[in-house]
Amino acid sequence: MKNTFYPTPIGNVHPGYYGFEPSDLVFSDSLEEVDSDRFSLYAIHVLCKKGHCNFQMSGSSFRIKEGDFVIWTHGKLVSEISISDDFDVTVLYVSYQFVRKNSPYNDYDIIGNLALLQNPVLTLTAEERAICDNDLKQIAYRLPEITHTFYHELMGCLVVAFFLDLYNIHKRINSKSSVSDQNAFLLRRFVELLETGEYRKNREVAYYASKLFVTPKYLSEVCKKVSGRTATFWIDRFTISEITTLLRNKQLTLTDISEEMNFSSISYFSRYVLRTIGVSPTEYRQSADKRNMT
Repeated sequence: MKNTFYPTPIGNVHPGYYGFEPSDLVFSDSLEEVDSDRFSLYAIHVLCKKGHCNFQMSGSSFRIKEGDFVIWTHGKLVSEISISDDFDVTVLYVSYQFVRKNSPYNDYDIIGNLALLQNPVLTLTAEERAICDNDLKQIAYRLPEITHTFYHELMGCLVVAFFLDLYNIHKRINSKSSVSDQNAFLLRRFVELLETGEYRKNREVAYYASKLFVTPKYLSEVCKKVSGRTATFWIDRFTISEITTLLRNKQLTLTDISEEMNFSSISYFSRYVLRTIGVSPTEYRQSADKRNMT
């Protein structure tokens, strides 16, 4: 399936209060570039209109079907995407920069984002599906109107309304969450450190704990309490996602990848991959080649 990108704003326009920049919002009708470098700094919003899709994220398998909504806060964590022949979606990429400037100010943003790292799939009611579909259509419809006197404010308001609708839906689904704001905020900062690529050089819990001014034990306890996963788990998730992306590049040798990811030796690198994904780097590369041929 070929991506169809809607026009993004161009011309001599300057960011307004909402900090809108050209290419902050990009629409597509496929999932081909979800884990691409182009959208590595975007949150990805997917409304499934028809068919179904399977994917892997954070070591777990997920399936989306007609009427489901998916929010991938980190596209690099998504892999093994397979779609049905009749799969039809609307995809909206929103840059992290725009999200940070325009997310509604409330504590639910923190807790909601952590829950999405565990399960990014939202099963919508018929009413919620209509609301999300309308929000996306309104954003897409007004996106080309760069001559609007208040263009930046207009787009900012439309996206904020969309975010608030998603918060409302996600809160309904996760109404039993009892995570404290303090713990949620600590884990959010931890994940933000991982987003910067720190895992390429540092994979010890103690390193991140020192950056966050807490003890390794405390960081691990909070991670387990808030997300159900240990700090090591999240470090490994980001690391192995990068490694599997590099392994799919046939121009890179295993030594190249090992050095790029700061492993002390090729044997240690191989043991790490075997421990985290259950197969050796060579076996993973061979299986990826077979999948590409089918």
